Amino acid sequence: MLEKYRSKLDSIVIDEIELMRFDVDVVRHYSWGNWYSRQIGFIRIASGSVSGWGENRITSNDKNVDVKKWGECFAELKGMPLSAALSLVAEKLSPWGNLRVEMAEMALIDLAGKKLGVSAAELLDMPGEKPVPGLYCVLEDDAAKAGAAAAAVKAMGYSSHIKVKLFGKPELDKAVITAVRKEMGRDTYIVGDVNCGYRMKKSTDPVDDIAPSLMALHAVGLNACEDPADMDHEQWVALQKKVGALDLIPDHIMRPAVKAIHTVIPGMGRIYNIHPGCMGSVIAAVALAKKVRSFGAKLMIGDDSLIGPALSSWQQVAVGLDAEWVEALEKEGESEVFLDCVRSQATEKQGGTMAIKASRPGFGLDIDTVALRKKALVSTIV
Repeated sequence: MLEKYRSKLDSIVIDEIELMRFDVDVVRHYSWGNWYSRQIGFIRIASGSVSGWGENRITSNDKNVDVKKWGECFAELKGMPLSAALSLVAEKLSPWGNLRVEMAEMALIDLAGKKLGVSAAELLDMPGEKPVPGLYCVLEDDAAKAGAAAAAVKAMGYSSHIKVKLFGKPELDKAVITAVRKEMGRDTYIVGDVNCGYRMKKSTDPVDDIAPSLMALHAVGLNACEDPADMDHEQWVALQKKVGALDLIPDHIMRPAVKAIHTVIPGMGRIYNIHPGCMGSVIAAVALAKKVRSFGAKLMIGDDSLIGPALSSWQQVAVGLDAEWVEALEKEGESEVFLDCVRSQATEKQGGTMAIKASRPGFGLDIDTVALRKKALVSTIV
C-alpha cells in the first residue's frame, strides 16, 4: 500500500501536533450498561501549512480525564519524517493502545496524501467507487422510543438499512425490533447489535441455547445480528449454520486488526464488521477487510460513536472496499460542532447513501482550524 511512497515521505517532517477534546452528553444504551457522556479526541498533525486529521474516543463517562496527559505520547512523533512516524505508530499498539494508534495513523495517512497530492483511497489501494448505504443506529432500551427514533431516521432518508441496539433480553429485543419494523416497512434491512448480550462471557458450552433466541428475533423482522454472544471462532461458525437466513456479524472478535488478520476464518458470519475506533490501525483494517473478501464474505464499516473527521475517512474506506453499508455517519445533535467548521470534504450524503463526491488528496477534509479550536473543550499542543 503505502510502501511505494516511503522514499517521498522521508522528506516530509512533522512540525506540530495538536489534540482537541469534545464532550458529547447524549445517553447511549447498551446491553452491558450506559454511556452518559463520551470524551472525543481530534488530532491534528501538521507539516508546514498542511494538516492531517484523525479522531477517536478518549474515554466515556469521565469528564475529569486529562487530555493533555492522555495524549502526551504523541510528542514522540514531533520532528520525525512521515515515513518514520508511520513505522513508529505501527509498533506502538501495546504501549499506546488501539485508540491512540488508530487516530494518529489516520492523521498521518491524511497528511501524507495531502503532501503527495494522492488520495487516501489510492494510498491504501481501495479502488471502489460506488456509493454505500448509510446505517444509522438507534440506541433505545424502550420499544416506543426505538420506534420514534426509527421514524426520525427514515425522515433523514436512511430507509434501506437501519441498526438497533439489542440487550440480550428476549421480550425487550422482540419489542424493539417489532416497533422498528413497523416504522421502517417490510423492505428495510434491520441489523441488531446485542454486544454479546446473550452470552457475556466465553464458554465451552454449545451454542444451541442461543440459536432459538436469535430465530425468534428473526421471526419478528431482524435480518442480521451483530455480536449475539461472546464466542470463539468455531462457535461463530456453528451458530451461523444454526440460524438459517439470519445473517451473523462478528465484531468484537475482529479487534484489533493486526491480530484478527491471523485468526479470522470463513463461515463466522455472512458479514464481518470492520469497526472504526477499535481496529488499532487503518492500514491493518484494510488488509483485514481484504482477507475477509478473499473467502467470499461481505463487509460492513461500523462506528464507535464518532462525531468528526474520522467519519468522512471511514466513509471513504467503506466506498473503497465496496462495503455493504457504513455506520460511521454524521449524527444530528452531535456532529454539528465539527461540521460548522468544515470548509469542504470528499464525501457527501446522497439520499440514504454515502458517496465520494470528488477525489481529494488524503482524506480530503479542509477544516477551519481556528474556528474548531474555539469550539473545543480543551485544545493543547502536544
